[in-house]
Amino acid sequence: MPSFRESWSHATPYLAFCVFTFACGDLIFGTDTSTFGSLQALPSWLNTFGTPGPNGTKILTTYQKSIANSVIFVGRIVGTTTFEPVAERFGYKPMLYGVALLQILAVIVQLTSHTWIVFTVGRVFAYLAVGYIENLVPMYSAEIAPPALRGFCAGLLTPVITLSSVWGAGMCQAYAKETRKIGWMVPIGVQMIPAVIILFLTPLTVESPRWLVAHGKSELALKNLRRLRRRVDVDNGLCEAEIAALEKVIEHERSLSSARWRDLFTNPSYRRRAIISPLLFWFYQTTGNSFYNAYGPSFFKEIGLGSKSFTYATVVQLVGAVGSAIAIFLTDRVGRRPLIITGACGLILFDFLIAGLGGSAPRTTTNNNVVVASFILMIFSTKVSWATHCFLVASELGGLRMRKKVMMVGTTMDVFSNWLVSFTSPYIMNKPYGGIGGKIGYIFGGMAVLSFLFAIFVVPELRGRGLEEVDELFEHPHWGWQYKHIQTTGMGAQIARIQGGDVTAAQGGKLGDGEGAEDVKDDVQHIEKV
Repeated sequence: MPSFRESWSHATPYLAFCVFTFACGDLIFGTDTSTFGSLQALPSWLNTFGTPGPNGTKILTTYQKSIANSVIFVGRIVGTTTFEPVAERFGYKPMLYGVALLQILAVIVQLTSHTWIVFTVGRVFAYLAVGYIENLVPMYSAEIAPPALRGFCAGLLTPVITLSSVWGAGMCQAYAKETRKIGWMVPIGVQMIPAVIILFLTPLTVESPRWLVAHGKSELALKNLRRLRRRVDVDNGLCEAEIAALEKVIEHERSLSSARWRDLFTNPSYRRRAIISPLLFWFYQTTGNSFYNAYGPSFFKEIGLGSKSFTYATVVQLVGAVGSAIAIFLTDRVGRRPLIITGACGLILFDFLIAGLGGSAPRTTTNNNVVVASFILMIFSTKVSWATHCFLVASELGGLRMRKKVMMVGTTMDVFSNWLVSFTSPYIMNKPYGGIGGKIGYIFGGMAVLSFLFAIFVVPELRGRGLEEVDELFEHPHWGWQYKHIQTTGMGAQIARIQGGDVTAAQGGKLGDGEGAEDVKDDVQHIEKV
């Protein structure tokens, strides 16, 4: 295993710039999610969009909460299901421009709205952008990063989302006692800032070399790759070797068949991956994360924390940011599985604590403090495990041909499970419907137990693997802990060695005959078996 210093020696300033620019899309994702979770408890927003309650104060009814937190997923599902064909046709950079423009439109609609329905329509546009973002950002980062840094670069989505959630929660905390419209308009208006940053910085980035090779633009791909890689790799001809190897793999895969949707169901290798990918996102959303994002601050308010709810909401997001930062720095060192398994254990404990104490009566100060602490540690556990790794592992699973499709299947489940929790939670918790209150945590705790078993037996370890190696890894079914011991021998393994700076591997990856040709034959045999 390479040392921390060796892994980070592959980083370059321009690689960091490109990853950062695309990560600005995650700011859009995080600010909308956390801001609306807090807006539902802000006096200024409720005065504008709420309904008079029994005591004369403005509230959101159970119906309004359910609709406002669930119908937005119409936009998100459109984004996730159209990502693959749009990305294949136009590339990643044009999509990032589109995301920025969608966000600007969404903010304008929300700021000019006078009813909660129109405001929700604006959020539908924002969630259309989010549907693209949750596919676009990790896919682009995974494609341009060397294997030694892919966990950090592709996993960066979650800490950036979490930090922007701190931003959103902090903005609402600043206006916690404001009753005028400015109290909700400022937190909404600042959501336009990430979109403006994207529009200015995207022209300075490069398109993914993998996407360019797949579309017959190898010369531009080589030019872009040279800008992304270290000077020593450029001087040693590793960029030429990597592009040549990619061309060979793509050429032979195309000669076998195109990337078809039906392969996800008829091909055993892809079918296994098409099952793993959505389950990663299912457990991400159904173990408490989605509930907190939608209803956390209002839940704190309901248990009697008052204006402190916004302070606690900010603390939750700050601790979550720490958890996600720990995850992306460790995932390329200790692997994906240990972090996921550890986080799943934490989710079991803290979800059941929330259920046991949050649903008890009468509520005491001690109980409330433990509930808040459990929410904080639950979000920390989520960020260490599923929140960071569902996007990372899903972006790795599909190999070269099916990566976008496997990712799309996963993010579609992300949307569905998020919608399901957001729509049903008010009815499960509130009277005259389910009326179980905080005991809803038992449902999340049960899912956390299942997620722990899934992590132990199924989740593969893909740390340090090249994206082109994955097809060979999934040639036969394995238990989750067995993947890290599998030795790959095909062209995918050669590309991974080239990306790691192996000059000997580069000599076998150049176009022509010899050792590289034999590697291609071996790789074709693996693909045919798959």
